[in-house]
Amino acid sequence: MKSVSEYFANEEAYPDLNIDAAAAHLSAAIRCKTINYADHSLTGFSEFDKLHALMRESFPHVMAVGSFEEIGHAVLITIPGTDESLLPCLYMSHQDVVPVVEGTENDWLHGAFSGDIAGGCIWGRGTLDVKEMVFGILEAAEYLLAHGRSFRRTAYLAFGDDEETLNTGALAIAETLECRGVRLEFVLDEGGGKIDDGAVFGAPGLSISQVDLMEKGYADLELTVESEGGHSSRPFGGSSLEHLARAITSITDHPFPCRLPEPLIACFETLAPYITEEPLRSLVQDVRGNADAIAACCAGRRETYSFVTTTIAPTMIQGGSAACNVLPQNMRAVINFRLAPGETTESLMAHCQAVTQGQAVTLRYLQANDPSAIARCDGYGYRKLTEAMAAFLPEVLFVPCMTAGATDARRYERICDTCLRCNPFMAEAEDVRTGVHGTNERLPVRSYAQGIRILIRLMELANVEG
Repeated sequence: MKSVSEYFANEEAYPDLNIDAAAAHLSAAIRCKTINYADHSLTGFSEFDKLHALMRESFPHVMAVGSFEEIGHAVLITIPGTDESLLPCLYMSHQDVVPVVEGTENDWLHGAFSGDIAGGCIWGRGTLDVKEMVFGILEAAEYLLAHGRSFRRTAYLAFGDDEETLNTGALAIAETLECRGVRLEFVLDEGGGKIDDGAVFGAPGLSISQVDLMEKGYADLELTVESEGGHSSRPFGGSSLEHLARAITSITDHPFPCRLPEPLIACFETLAPYITEEPLRSLVQDVRGNADAIAACCAGRRETYSFVTTTIAPTMIQGGSAACNVLPQNMRAVINFRLAPGETTESLMAHCQAVTQGQAVTLRYLQANDPSAIARCDGYGYRKLTEAMAAFLPEVLFVPCMTAGATDARRYERICDTCLRCNPFMAEAEDVRTGVHGTNERLPVRSYAQGIRILIRLMELANVEG
């Protein structure tokens, strides 16, 4: 495939957009070490205070026209519209970042919180996940307001503070808006952020990017087995490790059915004219009628397997013996599930209890949530977003899809039926794979500039023109 920048068009748009200043703002934001731990006693909230001060200083027109609220350490900025008959839209992201894996600090070419601008890139934790979207949204709104453009449709800029852990910041913002009687036209959150070859869906040579309509559910299931331990020469009744292993195997040996969810139906219907590989080429002539066969094809591909089933991933085991001839006592393991549409945390637990029935194991959730609602892809928000994206990435086909990861967007479903997940800041697919939560996270300055242009255009379409 081509490099990301080769897809860029209309880079001359908004010629007075100050890219150097925008890159400097993001660089300063990266230097704010906004790691929010689930254990808040470990969180340095002064770093969030520094980030909020940077927002106030860097975007004077947004601050003059809009209202800036801190809800805990989450931020809600309201830019009022002149036409109250238009439902507001909400542009969102999160301020927090994940820590650097201990022992990998020296593997970074530029410090993880340096914010260095070097080699055409902005470097550091948050350049891909996802301070670039926080500050890109602010840059877009600032540009329009600085040029005397007034908003017909109210815009909310909403930035949670703990997306990587508890999601309480976004929930607090959503509850605040709900209490105020707000309903939203659409929500835009992170997602995608890369251009893929359509070969994943049987359309090789086609350049595609996802607009994710939903996210799968999430569950951490803890399995525990208790025993007295003792000498390994007397394992009557089996060891706790044996019982735990048997329970894990019982669950992994009973996978969940494969089904084609609504976002994948919409995806294949969009891609149908471009699919050339069999058997998909024939099957997509009637996507709904051949949904089971298409799901089976997806299940056989690494890239699409997680879209069509609830995945089962044993991730942790603890409590084994420190010596080869000692029976372990109390042991625990964790299996991580990503729930496909159609499953619930209740049905998942029932399934796991049924396949481990009679075994000496106790099951409980550490945390769990159902799959999100599915956003509309036939309405105003999706249409305006894809129109803005296509203006600056005309060779890319934007397709409705879904994500196996988790975002803050689900928190706004209570006040919006179109929660879209699509990051306009495009990076190389390999950089996204290795940099998000990994080492040498970085974003090309050109990609940052192009993403800001897309957001300016989206706000023009949705907020200025209404």
